[in-house]
Amino acid sequence: MSDASSTVAHPQYHRSARNYLLDRRFQLKYAGMLAGIAAALSLALGIILWRTSSEIIRQSEAAVAQGKLTVAQGQETVKRHQQAIEQSRIASDIVKMNIAKEYRDYPELAKIFEEDTKGKEEKLTDDQSRLTRDAETLAQQAADLERHAGEVAQQQRTFLSLLVVVLSLLVVGIGLAGIVFTHKVAGPIFKMKRLLRQVGEGQLLVRERLRKGDELQHFFDTFEKMVDDLRARQQAEIAKVDVILEKIEASELEASQDGITLLKELRRDMRQQLDG
Repeated sequence: MSDASSTVAHPQYHRSARNYLLDRRFQLKYAGMLAGIAAALSLALGIILWRTSSEIIRQSEAAVAQGKLTVAQGQETVKRHQQAIEQSRIASDIVKMNIAKEYRDYPELAKIFEEDTKGKEEKLTDDQSRLTRDAETLAQQAADLERHAGEVAQQQRTFLSLLVVVLSLLVVGIGLAGIVFTHKVAGPIFKMKRLLRQVGEGQLLVRERLRKGDELQHFFDTFEKMVDDLRARQQAEIAKVDVILEKIEASELEASQDGITLLKELRRDMRQQLDG
């Protein structure tokens, strides 16, 4: 009697987002563990980076404060020099008036004093211009320090926001990756449980195989070999029953019809187990 082959055509399997959680308890447990580890590491890394950033900001703020103090002192010095120049100009004007009054009868001497006073005024004017430029430079430095402090603070806020987003995406990504990776184990386990139930019900036919990329391939190969061995043993027993039936039917001795019927039913059940 012919025997059906254990090799059957397998339908092509299409993955979808819905069937990635085959064993929710198992997969979510380990995906959660991976995500928890990633979250802990991300938190530790975030704290280190935040402290480092805060220290840099603190040093920058200290440098800005020191710069502001230096600028303020420079501005105060410039202000005092400007006041001194103004007082010198007033004194020069007074001297000029006195010279014009006292030496009006000595024009040559008055001319000498006037030239000397004019030179001093030019020097005072140059000093005034230089101090004005210094004041403008110091004011620009103060504005630059203020702008730099604002830029550093903005960079810190941007950095912290970006850090939170990146680490959050990392944790979510590792959690999803954990589901995908555990799916490669949960899928074979889920399929093996169904096949084991079928074997327990007497169906000695493997109609499914693992997908490419699944884990536990060697375990499934061992299971498939076990089913093949059971099929071979079943086929051998069917062959023995066939021989017994042929001998009984060919024998001239009278045999119990009920016994023959039972043997045929046994053979039919054994064949059904092979055919699935």
